[in-house]
Amino acid sequence: MKKLIAILTLIICILCFPACKQGGETLSVYAPDGAPALSLSYAINSKIDGVDFRIVGADVIKTKVSGNEKKADVAILPINDATKLLGSGEEYKLLGIVTHGNFYLLSKDNLQVDRENASVLIGKTIGVVQLAKIPGLTLKASLKRLNLEYNELKNGVEKVDDKVNLLAINPTEIGNKDVDYYLCPSPVADLKAKTHGLNFVGSLASLYNENGFPQAVIVAKKSVIIEDFEKLNKIIDKISDCENYLIEENFNLILQGINSHLEEGLTPSFNQNNLTKLSVERSKINYISAIKNKQIIEEFISIINEISPNVMGNISQEFYYNGDF
Repeated sequence: MKKLIAILTLIICILCFPACKQGGETLSVYAPDGAPALSLSYAINSKIDGVDFRIVGADVIKTKVSGNEKKADVAILPINDATKLLGSGEEYKLLGIVTHGNFYLLSKDNLQVDRENASVLIGKTIGVVQLAKIPGLTLKASLKRLNLEYNELKNGVEKVDDKVNLLAINPTEIGNKDVDYYLCPSPVADLKAKTHGLNFVGSLASLYNENGFPQAVIVAKKSVIIEDFEKLNKIIDKISDCENYLIEENFNLILQGINSHLEEGLTPSFNQNNLTKLSVERSKINYISAIKNKQIIEEFISIINEISPNVMGNISQEFYYNGDF
């Protein structure tokens, strides 16, 4: 009879809680290529038992936390995807902010642009990679906070002299467009600066705020927090200390770790030519707790939603993990 009850209990558990993780199962941790993948390098090379790391394309990371399968037990993803897909807190909890803005201004000139002299951008044209997404919207928000009006060059709109002109471009156009500045992410920016004789003259993070903005965040399934807290804690510990790990400049080891976990067919953003001390610094990797930085997160969501209401989701307080991560 006891054996029968045990079997029935197991069947009920399987039917009712298909996403529930048992402590002995392997945790799947997903991150998009680029700075988020770099933030996992210490955790990857620490070889945590029972944890499977996977680096995927930036365009597919959201599919790992949505739909019927929800393959990711833990995931690093852009804040807009996290809030829009998971903001209710029903299945995933927000643990922390991982990166804080890796987009930079490049120019043929060498005049540095910051919050104090941002008015030099008036009448100029900035070619922006991902203008319609978080980077472009954060630039618009930054200009707005600095009381600078912008003019988006689309649908036949012409350049004006009394506003900051914004033009949507793709990475292949960097260095080849008739613009005054380019806004693009590191390490693409590092390569383009070298090959096109461009200078780093400012960062989107510093234009927005001296501490940057919440760009990529990390989430975990509620079931994982309950059932596999020890493994999750080890992952977060390594991500928290990754900034110090990267400073040691074990670049060959870092690249080997990331490349060994790449999605098949994906060309990594970082390689032996562009993973440098500067590109690491420009990735703006620094783990901070979400619950302890709610104001930063919610202010950013509010600001972006004012500019484009359909990009961010409105999050519930249940989305925050109210613990020590």
